[in-house]
Amino acid sequence: MTIFQLLMLGASAFFAYKIYEHIQTLQDTQEKDESRSANDFSTFDATDLIQKADEALEQGHLDKALAIYSEANIKSPKNDEVLFKMGYTLAKQQRDDEALEYFDEALQEDANNPFTYLEMAKIYLRKDDKERAQNYLQKALALEPKLQEAKEFLEGVRA
Repeated sequence: MTIFQLLMLGASAFFAYKIYEHIQTLQDTQEKDESRSANDFSTFDATDLIQKADEALEQGHLDKALAIYSEANIKSPKNDEVLFKMGYTLAKQQRDDEALEYFDEALQEDANNPFTYLEMAKIYLRKDDKERAQNYLQKALALEPKLQEAKEFLEGVRA
């Protein structure tokens, strides 16, 4: 073999080894991808996300707020505040059945939030289910007797 052929053989072996290393790196990355958590997808924590969603909600961007609340729900599952706010946002969009599901989940985490009962009562009033609405309003008032909005709704239901 000539010196040129030996150099080419050495270069080929070197590049073959580098390709092998690269392929091993790719396989390691794929294995790591399977164990990724919700924190790998976003740099924001749940508190920051809730704040951003609240801002979007105040500006009237309901879809954006709901998307951000959904991300916060992934980061902090079973958070009663996030579940309530998702239900509230869905209720604002007239997506009542979905809203009721989130309110139910929120109540499973915190059954002492009178505002959850109040919002559920509003949905049942829209659905013309006065009996359920009245029950939820009474629960809200039992938790927070000075909740004026619940008193007004309850008087309207009884009338």
